[in-house]
Amino acid sequence: MSMFEGLKQAISLLWRDKVTVIGTKPVKHGAITNNEEVTIVEDEPAKVIVNSTKAGNQTFFDTDQYDAKLLIRNGINIPAGAVIVVTDQNGNTVRYKRSSRGYTGYYSHQELAMVRDEKA
Repeated sequence: MSMFEGLKQAISLLWRDKVTVIGTKPVKHGAITNNEEVTIVEDEPAKVIVNSTKAGNQTFFDTDQYDAKLLIRNGINIPAGAVIVVTDQNGNTVRYKRSSRGYTGYYSHQELAMVRDEKA
């Protein structure tokens, strides 16, 4: 057992956000193959870190856009372009799109970049 094994379990106890990750996978229907939405994980503990916020254009149809990182356990294959729905500890739900593929180089977790891009 590695001396870091306890870190994997302890760090996820600090994560209060719950995440649902939705991706696509090829499904064959006879001779035709279509990409269909699938839920990769649901209600998975994670942590969102906001990298930067962007000033609005002060228009009537302003967007609520910022860059964020998601910290989530290793062992989950999150493809680039997945839709990530985060419910924070206060019950607020935010939908992120344009996510990167997970970077699994850390022993205790993986990180991926994502963008919130919704109309305000």
